[in-house]
Amino acid sequence: MAVEQQSATRPPALPTCILRGHASQIHCVQFMRQNSCLLTGDADGYVVYWDITISRALEAWKAHQGPILGAAQWGHGRIITHGRDNTLRIWQLHPGPAGVTERVPLPSDLQHQDSRQKPWLLHAFPVNTLNFCAFSVCYQYPSAHIAGQDDSILVAVPGRDDTTIEVYQFPDERLKVLIPRVQVTATGMAMAVKLIRHSASQNILLLAGYEGGVTAVFRLAGNCTSPGIESAELVYVSQPHSQPILSLDASPDGSFYFTSSADAIIAMHRIPMLPESSKGQGSSDSREDAGSHPPFIPDTLPSLLSEQEGLNSSLSTASQETETQHNTHKEDFSAHFAKHSMNEARKESSKPSGLSAMLSSYQQPRVKSIMPCQPIAVQPPYKIVNTKHAGQQSLRVRSDGRLLVTGGWDARIRIYSSRTLKEVAVLKWHKQGVYAVAFAEILTAEDFRNQDYVRVFGEQPEPRETQVKLKHWVAAGAKDGKISMWEVY
Repeated sequence: MAVEQQSATRPPALPTCILRGHASQIHCVQFMRQNSCLLTGDADGYVVYWDITISRALEAWKAHQGPILGAAQWGHGRIITHGRDNTLRIWQLHPGPAGVTERVPLPSDLQHQDSRQKPWLLHAFPVNTLNFCAFSVCYQYPSAHIAGQDDSILVAVPGRDDTTIEVYQFPDERLKVLIPRVQVTATGMAMAVKLIRHSASQNILLLAGYEGGVTAVFRLAGNCTSPGIESAELVYVSQPHSQPILSLDASPDGSFYFTSSADAIIAMHRIPMLPESSKGQGSSDSREDAGSHPPFIPDTLPSLLSEQEGLNSSLSTASQETETQHNTHKEDFSAHFAKHSMNEARKESSKPSGLSAMLSSYQQPRVKSIMPCQPIAVQPPYKIVNTKHAGQQSLRVRSDGRLLVTGGWDARIRIYSSRTLKEVAVLKWHKQGVYAVAFAEILTAEDFRNQDYVRVFGEQPEPRETQVKLKHWVAAGAKDGKISMWEVY
């Protein structure tokens, strides 16, 4: 009885540190450089690059004229940002001298001015951002992170038709794949996308979540090496949610993935058996998965050998007109869908205007899909749980596949077992809604022995930095503009 009383009176967990520097709500958080740095973006279009070891900003700049939708790392020095100003931008960080402690002006500073030099802008690419859907990125070839290998990436963004998705190859900025509209059910516009590599078959898959609570999985042909534009094969579709899907993420080996929505449901989906990927011409057989991870806890899936082939086509690209800045976040957006049916939404959007009209007027390229297969029926999810907490906006799976974390409109950070979907921890500090969460990568001493890592803003990592990298961090960004850092098991 005494033990039970002691457990009940245990003080609540507190964050290890709080990062303050943004003047508006946080829309994305992303660990970088083996957990030594954190990238955050806000509703005013600012991006801050933090050194977690010293809890200070290394860089801060206005990356977009609209809210930041997402950010990611490409290689060791490049950063990809996606804004509501209809632009995807790729930046190259400036290498700084070691030991520099100069204070970086932050967006929250009253006298903040963009007087500091921004990172080099490598690419500025027009994309559709009318549906709040952030981009997703993965390496085109396995083991692209190894020095001397081709580190080309594939970037998925919402298509010019809101129900479709487009996949581009960088640095060439070439359209490689058009993800078609799901035919078996009404989906509404795309709300979340995720590119992954399925470890069992080495296929590149695109996971999509839609406005109507529908989620789908598409298989891309090979490594998207065809010189023309390919389509994709629909391999799975499910409708576990009654509200728009807000976030999704996959297990490290790509055999399972999870979706969260404006409703209180978290759903677990099992990706079906897939044929092995055919290696396109020009790809190396020795390349391994760029995001290789330990096997996910559930059983992996067997695979068979098959080869599919895309047909060549041509595409005329056109610049897109920049949209007026919108500061509306997904909470308000999802509340709109809670009050209106999808039929009403379609009626309201039957006459596109502005950027929508311009995008819809573009001539779509002729694309042939992968060889026809049996029609796909809407399937139930592998596992589903009603959390009783509506609006879990951001969902991420840890790199060891054991845990997933969500950030909710109720200002709570919840951690679940990825095997059972049972809630194992609730972290409370923020007073307003949590819009973005991220797990640090689980690293070992072996990862440091094999690394070819050199700091951008210094020399070799110090022992303190190594200790910080080995911690099991959770980062959460909220409407209050603050980022909380937590240590979990």
